[in-house]
Amino acid sequence: MVFRQPRSGFTRVPFAQACRLRFGADEAQAQVCNLSLLGLFLHLELPPPAGTECDLRLALPDGGLPLVARGTVTWTQLEPPARTCDLPIGCGLRFTSVDPADIRRLAALISQHAQENPLVGVTQPASGQLRIPFVTSCVLSTKEGIVRGNLCNLSARGTYAAVPAPPRRGESLLVSFRLPGQAELFERAALCAWENPPRATRVRALPPGCGLHFVDLSDADLALLESTVADYLAASATRA
Repeated sequence: MVFRQPRSGFTRVPFAQACRLRFGADEAQAQVCNLSLLGLFLHLELPPPAGTECDLRLALPDGGLPLVARGTVTWTQLEPPARTCDLPIGCGLRFTSVDPADIRRLAALISQHAQENPLVGVTQPASGQLRIPFVTSCVLSTKEGIVRGNLCNLSARGTYAAVPAPPRRGESLLVSFRLPGQAELFERAALCAWENPPRATRVRALPPGCGLHFVDLSDADLALLESTVADYLAASATRA
């Protein structure tokens, strides 16, 4: 997912957080992929159609009260991404009502991100592996059962999974998700490297979940993951 300057002229930045979306009598959990002062893009497998009015509740990493806003779905993405730089299934939401104080919070968040990330969304954690924004649905198979959630980022060695009840650090599991352009699910063994449970002291830059480290990857697996990261980097450099 490459986040260019949109035609509106407002800066749009990658931002991975879970949110609650209400439209009519329906309510759904969604994953924010990017945001600007005008709106955001949400990943959910069954997005509401264009023109739908929605109420949104979203936690920001500043630790303040959740942002509560109203917006309208302006467009939908119904096809799975063919490349890493493409958006996942979901919808674009344009704000129609946001408290001015929350607009200032969004502006501060966007400004901070622009200063910290010259190459949009790319970070290098302690592992030394480049990590790119990557949002898609996932399933964790743990000793406690099946847990469904969304991935937030990806490297050649691991990923971050936003799940309501993350496994414990050191726990072995299977993670399955779909890589862009691939027909088959990528299902591989992984180890929970760190937990980010829903508590006051959690890492607020990410939704509650866990960091996963892939184990026993084949050479072909590693090559596929490395090419996925490289595809994003190439697209970022081209569109910067």
